[in-house]
Amino acid sequence: MELDEIKKMPIKDLAKEKCWIFLWTTQKYLFNAKSVLEHWGFNFLCTGVWEKTFGKSAGMPLFGFRWNAEFILIGYNKKPDLWIKGKPLIPLCFQAENIRHSQKPDKFYKMIEPLGNDRIDIFARQQKKGWDVWGNEV
Repeated sequence: MELDEIKKMPIKDLAKEKCWIFLWTTQKYLFNAKSVLEHWGFNFLCTGVWEKTFGKSAGMPLFGFRWNAEFILIGYNKKPDLWIKGKPLIPLCFQAENIRHSQKPDKFYKMIEPLGNDRIDIFARQQKKGWDVWGNEV
């Protein structure tokens, strides 16, 4: 999809009054992603990093760099309830295996599930227990 098409998506209409948003992006679109998040009406909080592990594979080499990271812009709609004492903290950087193109790691979903029971994955690739999912591959 083009950037303008993504911005026009009614994501705010799907969101509860107090909620978190996790917007995945790649290096190429990192700066555009923040403008998308804000265009949707969410407040930017911080950026997380998924360091992809590839086993014996070197990952995608480009210009002498190993492009083995994706980014998660973390934001919120009206300040959601803060983290509950006794729950594990969510790391901003984590490692997980890169399974296939554009598939996000199950490890990430498990890390954020304690934030609430109302969850939706837009552009999902597969069903997830406890999640509403939407996407042309589901």
